[in-house]
Amino acid sequence: MRLPWLMLCLLWGLLGCSGTTRVIRLDTGRGSPVAHVPRSEGAASPIVLEGNEVKEAVAQLARTLRPSSRPQEAARRLFEVDPRSGSYLFDVRSRRITPLTPGESLTTELPQAEIELTRAYLRWCERTGRKGDCLGLLKESPSVTGDARFSLALSLAKGAVLDELWEAVKDMANPEALMQAALWTAATYALLWTVPEPATKGVAAVLTAALIIYVGVDTFWGLIQGFRNLMAESDRAVTFDELRDAGERFGKVMGRNAARAFVMLATAAIGSTGATLGAKLPGLPGAAQAAVRAEAQAGVTYAGVAQIETVAVAADGFTFGLAPGAVAMSSPGARGGGSPPAGCREWQTHGGLYKGRGSAGPGREWHHIVEQTEGNVRQFGPEAIHNTDNVIALDKALHDLVSAFYSSKKPRITNSDLTVREWLSTQSYQAQRDFGLLAIENIRKGIWR
Repeated sequence: MRLPWLMLCLLWGLLGCSGTTRVIRLDTGRGSPVAHVPRSEGAASPIVLEGNEVKEAVAQLARTLRPSSRPQEAARRLFEVDPRSGSYLFDVRSRRITPLTPGESLTTELPQAEIELTRAYLRWCERTGRKGDCLGLLKESPSVTGDARFSLALSLAKGAVLDELWEAVKDMANPEALMQAALWTAATYALLWTVPEPATKGVAAVLTAALIIYVGVDTFWGLIQGFRNLMAESDRAVTFDELRDAGERFGKVMGRNAARAFVMLATAAIGSTGATLGAKLPGLPGAAQAAVRAEAQAGVTYAGVAQIETVAVAADGFTFGLAPGAVAMSSPGARGGGSPPAGCREWQTHGGLYKGRGSAGPGREWHHIVEQTEGNVRQFGPEAIHNTDNVIALDKALHDLVSAFYSSKKPRITNSDLTVREWLSTQSYQAQRDFGLLAIENIRKGIWR
């Protein structure tokens, strides 16, 4: 399944190779898809992930997992894909790769180059302190063949990030199985983007949308091209050094920050559905920035990412297929500007709201999800702030914690030296609302303090 470099160039030339920002089209199933152009203001800057944060998140996710003894097969089931290839035979002189036909096996003598590649891989595992088949590449074949080559190259591309992953799981009951599950999940997902007319669905679609929010649409577009180039180079490689060189070249394209996001989100995807992966996202590092970036980058709310059912490559970007009833922020009536939804009661003043709604109940207080600051009232209008959709009742203790949180500086959450309130005031209505709901939930659970 190799694609020659010329074919790769022609294919991506058709899909668009300019440096212009890609468009995301949102298909709601109601009329023609609506185009969303990711905005270039501050909310579009990539989310910076610290190594310790990612290690802690991966360790927490890993405690809930029961990894399969056959991680490659489990990853294929997760993403509902067939193997790209089975076992391969290599002709060293022609450097051609020949897939074995159905029913054939490698019971005959292996080519020497394949034997040496497999031995080099096992030596590398030993040098890294993880003896034996440390990445689980030999569980479906006695040698490093087929998709295992791509997985090995991808693991070498991650470099120090792979070491961080190992550090996160090494003290658990079965660290090798956890690491193999994460690697094969990441590699199998990446392989989805190396086929003609690539698209993802289900959990892979939610993973795609989350990655776009974390790294930006243009960076993700570049990663897809990088995956394709890495696959072609991996298929051609004969020696371990050639695979390592291919991986290191891709590693420079990916960058450490994108690699951390990729590993973290792929780990979260293990054993998930689209809905359950969406439910995990608010507890991950970078969730605060993701909540305010989702609308700017992807045209959907962060809470609505789980409602993305398909993602396909379009000529100038991506098309998101949304579940029935999902709201696209670029659609008419979407709440980017703060218009209250139909049917809710609204007031012109703070006093009018409290008079109209009465008491919040014993031990409870009214809370504005999008805060009633002077700037918000001026920018969005009083009705957008003082209405029954934006004002909810919270227990007083939780309300006090939320208020104190907004008044404090949380640089690990906002990636700024401003208070949470100051940082949030520059965002759109929907971004502030998404963040506000996320803050309530994470403070309630003790994730944010």
